[in-house]
Amino acid sequence: MDSLESEADSFDLIVTFKEWIRGSYPEIDEINELELALKNMTSYYIKETEFYDVVTLDLTIEDPYEVIQQLTKSSTEFIKKAVPIDAIVPSASDQIIDTALEVASNKISKGKSFTVKCEIRSKYHASLSEVIEKIQDAFGRKLDLEYVNQNPDWVILIEELGNTTAIAIQRPDKILIN
Repeated sequence: MDSLESEADSFDLIVTFKEWIRGSYPEIDEINELELALKNMTSYYIKETEFYDVVTLDLTIEDPYEVIQQLTKSSTEFIKKAVPIDAIVPSASDQIIDTALEVASNKISKGKSFTVKCEIRSKYHASLSEVIEKIQDAFGRKLDLEYVNQNPDWVILIEELGNTTAIAIQRPDKILIN
């Protein structure tokens, strides 16, 4: 998947934070909590994004699930979601869908179920429902997968970050969602 990422925009994990805890957006508290939760791990670098509630992590370890496991063990107040990323692409709807199909075709067996979760943060990007509908259609038609709302075998996460979009295709137990 290296060809799907540029060096400047590459990262291994995305962490999103909860909004409006105690009436504010505690950006410093969020990052401090993340660093505290990962205090026993030395192989990561946190990068802030243009969005107050999202950071990315560069990892030097091979297995991003070690970070997910560490965060799961920690008692966190601000962390909403942590997801290992499969690909990073420009935020063009067709490119997101094509790349998600490419990644999924290598990871998911025919006949499995999936759900789609999208986080569109920019005003100028395609609507959330449009992206979800296109992915549902493409995955069902081209990969012979079944879309479900609950208890899927796989979760397709689309995390738009302005000009770039992160794509994660993971089993539900490999994602931290609070």
